[in-house]
Amino acid sequence: MPNFKRTLFFIAILSSLVLTAIACSIDSDSNSATIATGDYATCEDFVDRELVEELSGIKGLVDRVRVLDVASVDGFAESGATNNCHIEMFRTVDSNDQPAPGDSLAVSIVKFESSELALAVYHSTLAAVLLSAEQLGELAKIEQEVIGADSYLMDIEVGGIGAIVVYVSDSTFITLSSTSDDNGDALLDGRTLVTAAQSVQSRLP
Repeated sequence: MPNFKRTLFFIAILSSLVLTAIACSIDSDSNSATIATGDYATCEDFVDRELVEELSGIKGLVDRVRVLDVASVDGFAESGATNNCHIEMFRTVDSNDQPAPGDSLAVSIVKFESSELALAVYHSTLAAVLLSAEQLGELAKIEQEVIGADSYLMDIEVGGIGAIVVYVSDSTFITLSSTSDDNGDALLDGRTLVTAAQSVQSRLP
């Protein structure tokens, strides 16, 4: 009888583990299925509005998506850029459809022909940012490797500037910026901006 009870106990534990594993697998599959993939042709689905609203605590954000012609920007086509998306997400004030400091997020996504070309642009911006930080002193905070090796966060504690996250993912160069108002308030601060940037990375095709 003791052996029989131990066998039943073992079967119960095994069944529980199997059910847990299946549940986790189902959750994992459903989560991966709900993550949209951005489309360079339309520039849609790169930014998760619900996540930005959750991070900012502001509901009803409006987004504006633009597909930019790389040939229209001087030097872009020559630099190896193939796609250029610009996305704005902002809170409207008095039915105004223009993003305002403290109420908006801007996302720029530029795809290049190769990762080497994207990295060249990244290192160029990083050098400029480090130089600017030296001039601003304690007002500017820079943290590197916030999203992998080739990334940085720059947070400037001056009204009207705010934070920016810049990173490279494969052959894509991405920036997210959230400007602050005169009081230093922004839609997203440095930490939440990094979280939003990670979400954009997960949606890259």
